[in-house]
Amino acid sequence: MTTPLTRRTALLLGAGALTAAAGCNRFGGGSATADGTAVNMVWWGDAQRAEVTEAALELYRKANPELKITTEFQSGSAYDDKLAVRFGGGNPPDLLAVRRESLRDFADRGSLLDLATQQDLIKTDDIPAGVLNAGKVGDSLYGVPGGVTSMGWALNKAVFDQYGIDLPDGRSWSWDDLAELAAEFAKASNKKAYGVDYSLDDLLTLGIFVRQHGEDLWTADSKLAVSAEVVTAWFQQAVDLRAKGAMPPPGWAESLGPSADQSPIARGLVATQAIPSNSYATFNRAAKQTLDMVWFPGESQATRRGMAIIPGLFWSVTAQSKAPDQTVALLDFLINDVEANKTMGVTRGNPASTVVAGAVSGVLEPDDQFANDYVVELSKEKLVDPVPDPLGTTELHDLLSTLADEVSFGKTTPKDAGTEFTTQGAEILGKR
Repeated sequence: MTTPLTRRTALLLGAGALTAAAGCNRFGGGSATADGTAVNMVWWGDAQRAEVTEAALELYRKANPELKITTEFQSGSAYDDKLAVRFGGGNPPDLLAVRRESLRDFADRGSLLDLATQQDLIKTDDIPAGVLNAGKVGDSLYGVPGGVTSMGWALNKAVFDQYGIDLPDGRSWSWDDLAELAAEFAKASNKKAYGVDYSLDDLLTLGIFVRQHGEDLWTADSKLAVSAEVVTAWFQQAVDLRAKGAMPPPGWAESLGPSADQSPIARGLVATQAIPSNSYATFNRAAKQTLDMVWFPGESQATRRGMAIIPGLFWSVTAQSKAPDQTVALLDFLINDVEANKTMGVTRGNPASTVVAGAVSGVLEPDDQFANDYVVELSKEKLVDPVPDPLGTTELHDLLSTLADEVSFGKTTPKDAGTEFTTQGAEILGKR
């Protein structure tokens, strides 16, 4: 029996504009041929990620001229929607990037190849067990980390200079410090710039806040673990920031667009913003090299460390691939080839293989090296290994997104939202 598509991937299957880059087909192209001479590979990301990925693939194409590799990419949430169309239409790609919250859903539907059975074609020995295990369901390996990353807190130094406000100590600042800093910006700029912006419906950012409070989002046996009190505090914090004019009003950022170039921090409209560490180079380029990246507020005051080293994404192989051996071999190249990873940089995070990570360190572009060093430094801290995303994480994200909107627009209170998230969240994970 298969599991139906989750609400997130079932909605708006045709939504979103498609972006094409040199060497990439429009999303929805063909999968491998029956004779195994072609592999179709898809991922999410912007044109910059597509450019470096294509450059790495050219290395493989030169060494394997008999194999045709077609590639497609898509930015934003439309990636999930288009991927659902491909699978629903019986035309899945061969090699695909899978989000952490979606891996269990794909695996449960029998859509992915068990890579644990392909050890003669792919080497995973150099990937730390804690990272590799995040791609496992039981004894089956359905996703190999395409990189390791963390969340970071970006500071736009130019905006701080513009309004004469001192940069915070990025290793010791608290959430209260952030609130005070953001209020300073609101006053100094007459609300032309805000002090802070972050997504209330991002499970990674919420997870850091939750771990700082000594809890976790879920347990190893896929039960909801966070309390209503901590989720309430998460929502209340944003309500208080907005009441002070320290954080943009709801819906404000969405009007700017999803790309780094359009982001509030790159445009100088906010001074600080939560970003994935592997996106630092893209954001810094968009902000004209004015960004720093520091730890999350509250890390030094927390009950325990909230920040974590996590897979940036998973590479998975479709169970229905007509060229499974060729596809797994290509995946092995992306994970273990040093030159390919030098070419790709850290756009998907630091290389998951410790051997490859050591080989590329010191030879990356400056922004990539900064992001690489950020993760390496963070990994030396006493961090909590996050529990792999359980089945139902996508639905849990949908619930959080709905409640975040309701709180932001004043349709419900933080307390009621905290109660609803834990009650409904427990049901979502409990029915699996």
